[in-house]
Amino acid sequence: MGEREFERVLEQGRQLQARLTTLSPVVVGGTAAALHCSHRYSLDIDAVTPHLAAQYEEVVANLEAWERWHTNRLTPRVLILGEREEVELGVRQQRRAVPIRVSLRRGLAVPTAPETLRIKAFVLGERRALRDFVDVAALTDNLGVDRALTALRYLNAVYAPVPGLTWTSRFAEACEGDPVDLREVELSAYRGLRAPYTDWAYVAGRCRDLGRSLIKEELTMALPTSPDAGFEGEQEKS
Repeated sequence: MGEREFERVLEQGRQLQARLTTLSPVVVGGTAAALHCSHRYSLDIDAVTPHLAAQYEEVVANLEAWERWHTNRLTPRVLILGEREEVELGVRQQRRAVPIRVSLRRGLAVPTAPETLRIKAFVLGERRALRDFVDVAALTDNLGVDRALTALRYLNAVYAPVPGLTWTSRFAEACEGDPVDLREVELSAYRGLRAPYTDWAYVAGRCRDLGRSLIKEELTMALPTSPDAGFEGEQEKS
């Protein structure tokens, strides 16, 4: 996949956001990470919004009236998956209550780099996919280790607790293991991925260092329990 194909994906994302202005959807996932880090391309658009549940029927009708849109899957109030111009597009109900801080990258509203890292770390702790490890490593390099750790200190604070491990503990535990698809994905041929992220040992080391630093802080009760002035004051890298 080359830059021209990636631009085609981004254009569909821009059109999706323009189509759903009342939702203010934010494009997350691999596309957001790729726009911040330029370490790979993405093949799809995954957008989240806190307003989907309340407007679900209207949004479905809007998209199904969109020229060249094809619906692939509907999960009422939570998820809409479809495709347009051979690009897969998804709209999801945002899972966290704390608003996502947004920046503009190539005409797309995406989370800021610290937010993108938090979202990726959250997802890594849930699904443990190789692409999430790669993106966490790339975002860490993009931000620098100190800023990456500062961003991830708020992981428990922005996502609602669930029974069992905290989100920080889930992330740290996942980083100690291998991705569930490690043997199925060849990094050297993955979506234009660039060195050093084609090296699993490098990616794993980056993620494990983050996880170990965070779990030490959690065990000493040094992590914030709610968003505070530090979180509010996060700025994008210029």
